Amino acid sequence: MKLPTIPSFPQFTRKIAIDLGSSRVRIWSNQDGFVLDEPCVIALDRSKNKVIAVGKEAQDMSGRVSKSIEVLSPVSQGAVTDTVLVSMMLRMFLRKILQNVYFFRPSIMMSVPSSITEVEKLALTEVLYGLGAREVFFITQLLAAAIGSGVPIADASGSFLLQLGGGVVEGGIISLGSLVAAESTVYAGRSLDESIKRILRQEAGIEVGLQRIEQLKIQLSTAYLQNKNEVLVTGQDIRDAVPKEVLIGSESIFPAVASLLERYVRLIKKLFEQIPSELTTDVIDKGMLLSGSFAKLRGLDSFLLSSLGVPVSVVDEPERSVIKGMAQVMENIELFKESLGYMSTS
Repeated sequence: MKLPTIPSFPQFTRKIAIDLGSSRVRIWSNQDGFVLDEPCVIALDRSKNKVIAVGKEAQDMSGRVSKSIEVLSPVSQGAVTDTVLVSMMLRMFLRKILQNVYFFRPSIMMSVPSSITEVEKLALTEVLYGLGAREVFFITQLLAAAIGSGVPIADASGSFLLQLGGGVVEGGIISLGSLVAAESTVYAGRSLDESIKRILRQEAGIEVGLQRIEQLKIQLSTAYLQNKNEVLVTGQDIRDAVPKEVLIGSESIFPAVASLLERYVRLIKKLFEQIPSELTTDVIDKGMLLSGSFAKLRGLDSFLLSSLGVPVSVVDEPERSVIKGMAQVMENIELFKESLGYMSTS
């Protein structure tokens, strides 16, 4: 289907890029650059039916405030689970960023998984226009991550990228500015968070907050047990609710990490089967790029190399590759418009 013509941006138009993930929200503005990187959570006071906080401020309330206040994540497994909460959360973030220039009605781009449905996209479109957007763009996280990683996506030669996010992991082959093939799984960083939480309950008998679990994931996760580490963890005893301190090692969570990595190897092999023969040599010669927060897992590049026989490298600032790519697109919208979903109020 032919995309509608995209009008030129007036000089005063505010451009906003939003990378809305299951774990983090990252926002870029053409006037201020990279302006926000906070947890994707919102705190609600159910007794007053009122939003108390968003982002890090909301996350810090988890387990430390009265039971009437709930800390919720409105995005799960890469999909928006509550458009009302997402709208409230983004409104607070944008007000903080835009301040007195919000009335200029910004052009907004949002990243989405390649597996997004038209119904989900329409719901997000309504959310963004409800926030005051003048026009709305969508870009797949894979394409944005490739651009942000410096991949020349317009080339005829194929490039392979694995985007390891908190809610979804996607692998894709990119050629001539578009996704030739893509595969995804919802077993991502957040899945490991849940596994760590379960292991701490079963093996150590303690409850630990989400923020601490995120830290433990970084400290203990490894693709090889030779890189193991140990951390002293303080939590709440599940039997009598008193504080309890235990020593947790990488070997405790290694089976959960290994299970995820096996899924990724199967996903990549499935994707290899879909590669047109003309692009196979390109992928083998160039190798595979890893982006996304989970790409920082210790030993992941070496593990995938030994499992697949394809060169693997982690991009610079892998956690920011999507938002960096979105910024480049918004600054050069005419060059990329054929690869974008576009909605206009006109």
